[in-house]
Formats: sequence, structure tokens, C-alpha cells
Amino acid sequence: MIKFLAGIFGHSAAMVADAIHSLSDILSSVIVLIGLKIARKRPDREHPYGHSKAESVAAQIVSVFLVFLGGMIFYSSWKNVLRSDFESPSYYVLFIAFASIVIKEGLFQYKYRLGKRIHSSSLVVDAWHHRSDAISSIAVLIGVFLALIGGPKFHIADHIAAMAVALIICYTGVKMLLKTSSELMDQVLTGPPADKIRRLVLGVEGVKSVEKLFIRKSGMDLIIDIHIEVDPTLSVVEGHNIAGKVKAKLMGDMESLRGVMVHVEPYLDPAQKEFRAGISKSYPKNDL
Repeated sequence: MIKFLAGIFGHSAAMVADAIHSLSDILSSVIVLIGLKIARKRPDREHPYGHSKAESVAAQIVSVFLVFLGGMIFYSSWKNVLRSDFESPSYYVLFIAFASIVIKEGLFQYKYRLGKRIHSSSLVVDAWHHRSDAISSIAVLIGVFLALIGGPKFHIADHIAAMAVALIICYTGVKMLLKTSSELMDQVLTGPPADKIRRLVLGVEGVKSVEKLFIRKSGMDLIIDIHIEVDPTLSVVEGHNIAGKVKAKLMGDMESLRGVMVHVEPYLDPAQKEFRAGISKSYPKNDL
């Protein structure tokens, strides 16, 4: 409200755009809150895997909202650039923009760290909304400052700052939309998370190798499908017991892990694997 009133009475289109951006923070946080509440619901008959993806859906809604909002602000500012009339912004707009930068950056740091700690994509997206708001306030600060010291010949500086705000909002929205889309499509996680899991599994007695490892993110949780190789001379019960130890190890060492599916296979040395691969290639694949 302070930003909006300052933009209206201080004759700053950039500050009005920044106020609209800040208002969208409230709306997006409400969406995130609803998504997190749904994601915490326990599994039921219709949703045996739980409701955790509601959190990613909430992040998607916020991302789309950001892109739409940025486009609307950009279009409005573009029309104002073509106007010839000029009213110099008020100096107090600069102080409000500076206060916004400090407050929004503080909110970003808090939400971003919390989102990373609890593995919440929607909270991280909402945090970046605050960061983009802080950056947009920097654009407002520069635009209003140029309009104040340059006078009529710099009359478009304020509107260009508003357009810069809009582009920042759109960029943030698109970036987060792509990230959350990958989560909803069950993109496999690689890198350090996968390396850590492999080390933990190979440390379990009886596990000779990890043949396959699939890690996917479901809301704030991780779900793992893993194929382990054990001594082929073991009984079914012995292999099953090793799989149980693997699951217990992972569930005990990883707080964000919600489910583990362990598949047991016989361990083959490289020569045996090459021989088996050669046999499989000699038979045509069944189209069915």
C-alpha cells in the first residue's frame, strides 16, 4: 500500500509497477500455503502415493502468475513511454524504493534457506519472487533518480525502469516454471544426491553393486527405485533381508526420503555380463 500510494502521489510509474509486483507476493504466498497444506495430507485410497505433488502444482501456479503479471506491467509501461507529458517523481519515492530493497532481500534470504532445508520447490519459487521484487526496486531507484536529475529529457527513464521490472518478473516466472515442470514429469535426479545414495547402499553388508538408481522428487519428498546386485548363490529370503537392510539404511539416513523400492538381482562379473549381453542381442526383439 505504501508503494502504491507513493507511486500515485509521487508520479512514478515504476513505483506503481513495483507495488503491483509486491501485491502479487501476497497472492502467491497464499497459493503456496494452500499447496503446502494439501501436500501434507496423508495417503488415501485414491491417492496411495500421497498428495505431495500439490506443492509442485502450487509452484507452477505461482510461476504462471508471475509471467502473466510481468507481461501486463510491460505492456502498460510501453504505452506510457510514448506519452509526451511529464511529471517529475517525488524524492520520497527513492527512500521507499531503498527500504523495499532491504526488506525484500531479507525475506528472500529467510524463505530461500527454509525452502532448501525442507526441500520445498514452491517456497523456493516464492522466495525468488521476493528477490525479483528487490531487483525491481533497484530498477525503480535508478529510473526515478535519472528522472529527477535529468528533468523532462529523461522523462522516459521512470517508464523504462517499470519495463525492466516487468522483464525481471517474467524471467523469474519462466525460470521457475521450467524447474517445477521437470519435477512434475518425474525428472531423475543425478549428481551429489545420487552419489551419496550409492555410497550408503554399497556400505550395506551383502550388496556387491548398484545396477540402477532412479531418484525423483515428489513435492518436498524424494522417492527412490534402486536395483542392487547380491551373491547369486543366496536364497530368496537372504536376498530379501539384504534389500530390507538397504531400505532401512536409506530411510534412516535421509530425512526427506518418503519411499524406497529395492529390486534384487544376481551379481555377475564383467565377463558374465558381456556373455549375457551377447546372447540377448542374438535374439530379435518382440514388437509386442
